[in-house]
This record gives sequence, structure tokens and C-alpha cells, in this order.
Amino acid sequence: MQHFRNLHNLELEVGAGRNWIIGANAAGKTALLEALYCLSRGRSFRGRRFGNLIERGASGALVEGWLEKEGSLRRLRWSSAQGEVLREPDTVERMLPVRLICEWTHALVDGEPSLRRRFVDWNLVLWEPSAASSFSRFRRVAAQRNAWLRSGGVGRAVWDLAYAEALADILRRRASFFAELAVFFRTLSLEEDWFTDIDLRWDGLSADSEELMARLEEMRAVDKERGFTYLGISRADFSFRCDGLKWFGSRGQAKVLGCLLQVAAEQLVSAVDGSRALWLVDDLDAELAPAWTQRLIDLLGRQSYQTVYTLLPGKLVPEQGLGSADRMFHVEHGRLLAREAT
Repeated sequence: MQHFRNLHNLELEVGAGRNWIIGANAAGKTALLEALYCLSRGRSFRGRRFGNLIERGASGALVEGWLEKEGSLRRLRWSSAQGEVLREPDTVERMLPVRLICEWTHALVDGEPSLRRRFVDWNLVLWEPSAASSFSRFRRVAAQRNAWLRSGGVGRAVWDLAYAEALADILRRRASFFAELAVFFRTLSLEEDWFTDIDLRWDGLSADSEELMARLEEMRAVDKERGFTYLGISRADFSFRCDGLKWFGSRGQAKVLGCLLQVAAEQLVSAVDGSRALWLVDDLDAELAPAWTQRLIDLLGRQSYQTVYTLLPGKLVPEQGLGSADRMFHVEHGRLLAREAT
């Protein structure tokens, strides 16, 4: 990677198991995870308040990697220059899915509904790749119906049936995926003896196309005034329930629940074709008690995930010590200075 934030020119060979990135604040640990995230997702996981991804004084940033999969090597590339972002190939997100645990993981539990919908839809496409075409079809039909509404909605509502069918298709796929996810989450919670009294519940529209058609007709006049279709895929959310009531807890508890949810999703997705995501874990012990941090490290280790952790010097590592397959890296002032074999 070159000129990415404060990473001037850095090479990293990620091991198959646990990789520990040690460094002080502002050394470039999180930027390294961010670069790997960009290589997969094509965007940063941090907001604009963190500034430009391109190193100060540089004209562009480049992240390039080689993915070893099924006995072959595939080249991946992300670059940014003058506001333009390029990613090669465009299917890399399914080739190299990444899962992130960071200071905002709690928001998956107590944040905005849009975060949870994106989580469900992203995992749904990994679990059932054909769902990607369903989302594309829905966006096309929605754009056509909204254009018709903005033009005054004159004449027959020719887009209602196509819209209802496209919406119903996504709703059915979401419901099917979420039902499986809830089972995996419950099983994992019981196995780990962690939040065993919490269940998942999906709240959304009916997937019946005729019922959706009727609601579109009822809301048509108001939709014409708005200039867009109110009834859509954004009218959905899921929640964590305890004894039938919505669960509320501390920020640390929400972070742990978010981690468990991601592990359950990874188990469900990988059960389809055996593929595994790359886990990026940034400052795991922030807001967590040491015992909880150790439990999460142990959980991820037992799942045999390829994981990149960032840690401050002297912070927690596994209680049982580093294994023979673990790799440790030191970052200082944006440079990878040393690697210690264990």
C-alpha cells in the first residue's frame, strides 16, 4: 500500500490465523485495517471527519494485494486519485469479504435501523448471490415508478405490479435469511453461554405481492405529492428481544452482541460454500472489561478465522500466549518496522 493516510509505503503479508498489529496511537494501525477494508468494500469504514484517505502531499493512494484462493492467486487493487476511486475487479467484495469489529460495532445493536438493514442485505447477497440481481431489479423499477410519480402520475399505474413483485421478492429473501440467522445466533449464544436469554426478531412488511399492490394503490395519491414511493425496502428493521421486550444494555454489552451477531452471520454464510471472511479487529478492548475481551479473542480463535488485530503496546493478547501460527507486527509513524516470529 502506498500513500494511504499516513502509510507511506508498506507491505504486509497476512498470515492464515491471527495477526497482531502493535503500535502507539496515530502510528497507523487503524489506517492499515482501513486500507484492507477499502481493498474489499471499495470505501472506508470511517467518516469524513477523519479526513482524506490520500497521504498529505501525495497525488493518490494505492492498495494492492494478492488473494490466494482455491490454489490460485488473484490480484486485487484499490486506488484513489483526485476524488476518483477505482477497484479491480468489481466482484472483489464477494471474493474477499471482510468483517469489521471496531469502536462502532455497538451501533449494529443500538444504532440506526439503516445499519442493521445494510448488515442483513450484505450478508444476504453473500449467502444467496442471486439476491444481488433482485436488488438491482428493484432499484430499476423503483426509479421508473418514482419518475412516473414526479411527472404527475398520469394514466394507468403501469409500474405498480412490477414494483410490488420486485419488493416482495426481496422481502421473501430477507425473511428466509433472517430466520436462519436467528437460529445460528441462538445456537451460538447457548454454546458460548453468553446472553442466552436474548433472541432476534425481524419487523418488516408482508412479502405478499397482492397485499403490497393494495397498499400501493391506497398510498398512490400521497406518493404523487411526495414524488417518490414511500413503501419500500427501507421499511424494515430487526431488534434484540429479552422475554418478548426490546433489549437495552450498556455500550459494552451492545458491542459484544454485535460481535456475536457477526460470528453467527459468518457461520451461516460459510456453511453454504465454505468461504471465509477476513476479520479486522480494531482496539477490541475499548469499552470492554478484560474478561470480555479475552472471551471474544478466544471465540474468534476457535472459529479459526484469518484475523488482523490492532493493539496498543502492553495491551491484551491471548491469556494462553501466542501460538506458533500467530504473527506479530510493529507499526511506527506509518511504517512497518519489525516482525517477531513466535
